[in-house]
Amino acid sequence: MRCARACRLLLVTAGLALAPMLVHAQDIGAVAPDFSAPYVADSMAPPWHFAAREPVALTILSFWATWCKPCETLHPWLETLAHDYADRGVRVVTINMREPVDSIRRWLNADTGSVTLDVRDPDGHVTELYTVTSVPTILLVAENGVVVRRWEGFTGVMSGLEPVMNRFLAPASAAAKPASRGCSE
Repeated sequence: MRCARACRLLLVTAGLALAPMLVHAQDIGAVAPDFSAPYVADSMAPPWHFAAREPVALTILSFWATWCKPCETLHPWLETLAHDYADRGVRVVTINMREPVDSIRRWLNADTGSVTLDVRDPDGHVTELYTVTSVPTILLVAENGVVVRRWEGFTGVMSGLEPVMNRFLAPASAAAKPASRGCSE
């Protein structure tokens, strides 16, 4: 059993898997399936494509719905997280599940100056691909496309996401400190 799991992890990590895998909570270490999804803000723009995303250290995929009460707290928190970690290579992608674009836009209307990438899953394809059965569901995906953590539901994500992210990210840059001008401090 251990050998089989280790071999599977090795194949997935090496990128030798021949077909996309469904991502389940127990499949930490699986390659995140590729998908494309239309933007919430601009329905006429070409869809956002997961595999063609800009290279960042971590991508947070957040599945949500307008009727989800915990999402009302989680979404603004993710906005703040996206803003605070943007310079460390974190991208937050929110994926609305099967709702009309007008409802999504009304819900996000107060969200001016958004730094998250908001896309929608109108036919449920992305939701099924990632086997999402409840909202919110959060996946943390490394730069190489491997799922490193998954949270289903609200419990634990707000206290657990940042510590896990920090284990994968380089320390905050010294750019926040003033540059030394050769004087003693």
